[in-house]
Amino acid sequence: MNKKLLIYQIACLALSATVVFLAWKLSDATESTNTDQPSNSTVTEESASQESFVIENSVQDSIALNKPTENQNPSLYVALQNRKTVRSFSDQLLSDQQISNLLWSACGVNREDGKLTSPTARNAQEIEAYLFTPKAIYYYQKESHSLKLYKEGDFRAKAGNQAFFATAPVAIALVGNFLKMENFDEEGKQFYSATDVGYVSQDIYLYCAADGLATVACGNIDRPAILEVLELKDAKPLLSHPIGFEQ
Repeated sequence: MNKKLLIYQIACLALSATVVFLAWKLSDATESTNTDQPSNSTVTEESASQESFVIENSVQDSIALNKPTENQNPSLYVALQNRKTVRSFSDQLLSDQQISNLLWSACGVNREDGKLTSPTARNAQEIEAYLFTPKAIYYYQKESHSLKLYKEGDFRAKAGNQAFFATAPVAIALVGNFLKMENFDEEGKQFYSATDVGYVSQDIYLYCAADGLATVACGNIDRPAILEVLELKDAKPLLSHPIGFEQ
């Protein structure tokens, strides 16, 4: 009986030792994986500095944007927790990848049927984004995820009435294109474009919060001046967002 008990105790000790050994190996493998592989969390200023900065430093007829980065940013909860309004910007440039991610997040195509990251009434897709850089204004082409040169020159200060528009490296003017709302009456155009631009604005806020960027939605803008700069008719500038790094 004592012999059987001894054998049982030895077996239990061996089993315990095996479990401890396997747990140690698993912990070591996990630590090694976390050390060797790059993190998929928020892009830092250091990593951004290693990327290209073509968009803000040059003028081109058209620019094919990088594919939006997947699985890069924190959870929606963290983005909501970090979302805030900032009115002080440094002149540090955004990387081309950040601009690509920003525009796609705002109103890019996220499905094969051509629908967008931001909803619009009757799928009118009337909210259009114009990117103001130190060198030019570009029109964001949602379908091809690319930029088309609209006007050469630094018009950032025209995007909003506040002084920080001239400091932030880029600004986005969100314009309601009423030519895409032929099935709406005048009241519907005004109401739904104002509603739809809110979705786009919030997408911009959430992307910036997730990627460590700063922004503020500005409705205090000179709408006639923006229309003149963009040479648009039957359209309405609704909101402008300066975007950059917080100073």
